Amino acid sequence: MGKLDLESIANSLAGLGQVRLKSDACIRGKSPWATCNYCRDVCPVGGIELAKGYPEIRECQRCGLCAVACPTGALADPERTHSFYLVRGQESIAATGQACFTCSRQAEEQKRDEWIAASCLGAVAPEVMVALAVKGQVAFSYHTDRCAACPWGPKGEEVFLASFNWAQKTIASMGLSEQRLYKGSTFATLSSNRKTPGKGTGYAYGTAAMGRREFFRSLVRGLKLQGVKVELASSPSAQLVNVSRTAILQRAVMEARPTGGYSANACLELASLEITGSCYLCNICSRLCPAGALQLIEGELKFYPARCTHCGLCQAVCPHHSLTWGENLSLEMVATEGCCILATATKHRCNKCGETFRANLWAEECLRCALNRQLPGRGAGKEGG
Repeated sequence: MGKLDLESIANSLAGLGQVRLKSDACIRGKSPWATCNYCRDVCPVGGIELAKGYPEIRECQRCGLCAVACPTGALADPERTHSFYLVRGQESIAATGQACFTCSRQAEEQKRDEWIAASCLGAVAPEVMVALAVKGQVAFSYHTDRCAACPWGPKGEEVFLASFNWAQKTIASMGLSEQRLYKGSTFATLSSNRKTPGKGTGYAYGTAAMGRREFFRSLVRGLKLQGVKVELASSPSAQLVNVSRTAILQRAVMEARPTGGYSANACLELASLEITGSCYLCNICSRLCPAGALQLIEGELKFYPARCTHCGLCQAVCPHHSLTWGENLSLEMVATEGCCILATATKHRCNKCGETFRANLWAEECLRCALNRQLPGRGAGKEGG
């Protein structure tokens, strides 16, 4: 019998799972008007089908790209969640001052014990990059030739570069040096600069959300990585924390907020919501919003930018197509979890039937007349003729 190799066993066990769908978070199940297809388009092996509405995973090689492409977190590898990569990075920064990510396909002799092996560099979400850059330096072992030789390469490289570039712009707008994020084929680790984990070392999100196999792998890593303390869960079924990407980003923006707040022109490269047409405050968009970013409260439609996942469902279901993307989100609004009022109900008299109704300032006719005009064979057809 050969020598028992714990790392090899962990690698073998980790390959048994696949990405899973949390159907109640998928916007395709909330409305027939939802047309999101990010997961299907990004899958490098064509393993996701949308013929029946919900994504159907026919083949999964656990690259993790669909989990980054999905705006609502409906798709995730239960053992390699965004929270897992975040806390692994925090552990490394606490111990060495730097989090170094590498592709799991990189040759074993080129890896280092303190490096974090991601299934694909594209599986590390941009919000995680930003959150780690707030704590210390984040480096990615990126080789264009390796991506070219990888079956996930074109899609994985595209997603990684898009995430990396967005994260760099974001930390720059937050007043942090772009040098906190680095990608390249060679870089120096800060292993000689080890720290002892303790208060203020960045364990803001608790234990990483992971399955049993990845938890076992973390024990093996803990034996190798000096200065990192691995704490056992009280039981195998103990509930582990899984934080949404919007929450990860909001916390990072809040932590980096300077005294006195962000300047008025400091923005994220993420669009805010605007209303450019009639709004009857019908509550469809706010009821269906999967993140609770839209709320109808006492005759006001409120938008909470820090919660928005930019899934676009609100725009798809708006009967009047009045919701649209506007200017970039204010960093201060995200950091303080503020809200803006998109529409306020005011009293009107319908130009068609004379009935009184309540809607925003753009509306000139009541909801019934507006819907009748939009129905096929009614006023819409006559206007075109």
